[in-house]
Amino acid sequence: MIFKGSLFKRGLIISDLKRFWWVGGLYGIFLFLLLPFNHMLQELPMQEIWAREILRRSLDLFAGQSGFQIVLICIVPVVLGVLVFGYLHNGRAAAVMHSLPCSRLSLFLSHSAAGLVLLFLPVIFNGLVLALLNTTTHLKEYYTFLDIARWVGMTALFDTLVFALTVLVGMFTGNAMAHVAFTYILQVLPNGLHVLLVENLSRWLHGYTPLSYPGELPYNFPLMMFASGTRSDVFTTGAVAAYLLASVALFAAAFLVYRVRHLEAAGDVVAFPFLRPVFKYGVTTCAMLLAGTYFAARYRSAPAVILWGYLFGSLLGYFAAEAMLQKSLKVWASYRGYLVYGAVVAVLVWGLATDVTGYVRRVPAPEEVQKVYFGSNLGEWIHLEMLKDADVGDPRYEGRMFFEDRNNIEHLVRLHRELAADRSNQTGATRYIIYTLADGSYLARRYEVDERKYAAFLKPLYESFEYKKARFPVLTQEPEEIKMIEINDYRVPKNPLILSHREEIREFTDLLKQDIMEATFAEMTAGGKHHVTINVMGANGRSDQYALLNGYRSVIAWLKKKGYYEGIVLQPEEVEYVALENPADYERPGEVAKPRRVEIRDRQVIEELLNIEAPPEFTGNIRPIVVIFYGRTTAGPFEYHSYINPYGTLSAALKEYVEQLD
Repeated sequence: MIFKGSLFKRGLIISDLKRFWWVGGLYGIFLFLLLPFNHMLQELPMQEIWAREILRRSLDLFAGQSGFQIVLICIVPVVLGVLVFGYLHNGRAAAVMHSLPCSRLSLFLSHSAAGLVLLFLPVIFNGLVLALLNTTTHLKEYYTFLDIARWVGMTALFDTLVFALTVLVGMFTGNAMAHVAFTYILQVLPNGLHVLLVENLSRWLHGYTPLSYPGELPYNFPLMMFASGTRSDVFTTGAVAAYLLASVALFAAAFLVYRVRHLEAAGDVVAFPFLRPVFKYGVTTCAMLLAGTYFAARYRSAPAVILWGYLFGSLLGYFAAEAMLQKSLKVWASYRGYLVYGAVVAVLVWGLATDVTGYVRRVPAPEEVQKVYFGSNLGEWIHLEMLKDADVGDPRYEGRMFFEDRNNIEHLVRLHRELAADRSNQTGATRYIIYTLADGSYLARRYEVDERKYAAFLKPLYESFEYKKARFPVLTQEPEEIKMIEINDYRVPKNPLILSHREEIREFTDLLKQDIMEATFAEMTAGGKHHVTINVMGANGRSDQYALLNGYRSVIAWLKKKGYYEGIVLQPEEVEYVALENPADYERPGEVAKPRRVEIRDRQVIEELLNIEAPPEFTGNIRPIVVIFYGRTTAGPFEYHSYINPYGTLSAALKEYVEQLD
């Protein structure tokens, strides 16, 4: 029975259903093909756990097997939102609709209800089909009614949320294309703007880093949440209730805006005059930051090129926004607004470049510092310091690089001063210096640290027990806590050495600890590839891998004494010959040619090549020489690839071979 005072107008709802039924119909067909139809065609062995998991995971939107369902959730509600409120985009249609004997509340509720019905019916229909198949076929062996109900509920929830967001966005624009674009832009804007700001600030503020991943803001919007790979276990009852309340709040906000919206706004990109400057300068800023980021990445952060990117991006963004607002390409008369904007940006860039805030120069006094994180993994610091009760016991975060020793803190502060003063430094590995200050606040910086260049500051730090304890957890492990030790040389097909006897584990561990404590800064930073690895497996399932450095004399002597060394490590006499190749010959345009090659059978040169520590990377115009070792062990033949720097420290005999490649 329909009451006179009903806020839902049946005629409006039926009209929308008749006009836009095809959207819901296509949605239902796609869902049917993706789920019920696909499940019926599957021929999977019921007794296999993986088979049951495949079908069950297809009903989980966050399991990684529902990609097309997620695409539908992100598209169909947006299409329906634009269509059912499409009369707001046309002045004549808006006038006709608002001339009906209906209040704005009735119009809003009726169109919203029609959109939700067209979204819910396909989901409910497919849920019922899945339930029927689950009752009458073998599919009941793969998933339960609870799995089906959860799929129906989660799909309907996100359909509602995306639809409500679309409706809200539609109240601020009178253009259909802008309606669609703004709906998606709103979902990515917070994270995208965060990324752009971080990238641009890092170009002007030497050492700048936020205490979060670039763009890692809360993934509250569906588009970003699905893109981030959120797990289904995040959606507790409280989370579902929060999303339902968010949907209601979006609908309520949309109606409040709808009440004050003028009919004359139909056709305008921005419906409210007071928001037009926000739109114009927002587009200008985003375009400027995007262009600056692109030019900085493309041309290695040259300031002049970044400024050119700012000029190009801001001009394009400003006049494009003006053209959309004025619905005309004749917008050059609006240049005064751009000049004001440019002046403001120029002042801001000048302030960043000259460090007027003192951000770059700020280095805390050692007595102000409680502890310092010095490492390459910002996520490690976030989990250990910001999320203190997260990943408790996770072995990934047990070897943390926090320093509390006063001497180490002083060394790090001095290193920080040097890094802050050298703004031209762009080489080395990325390192984060994050202070926990006495007042509980944090001060974070990120630099490229060349270990050779700053050896004087790093040497006492690396050789301290606090650093070695963090880098080498075996120092704090008792032999009884170690289940097994595996030593392997990956260059050759020899069987790895397994130490499982308690006495051998004790002897080896004691010697390894001794060698680690005696290891020098030069040995720990020698670089290159470490061919022989030591894998220490604890009784608790934890596994730590270390390189067998040439400086670990006690360990190497023990392996030789036991007769193990020759059985696991590549020996010079096992190499039959070595080939040097010039990879530059691979890059000849228009032809595929073998690289220039020279073979070496001189035993002294072969041994020299075995002992050369290949640098981790080459810079500039240096092209490495590929080194291929051919040989045979008792386990069979082998072929091992390495490389050398042709301009490095080489013997005269080796240089003669290298020169033959020119």
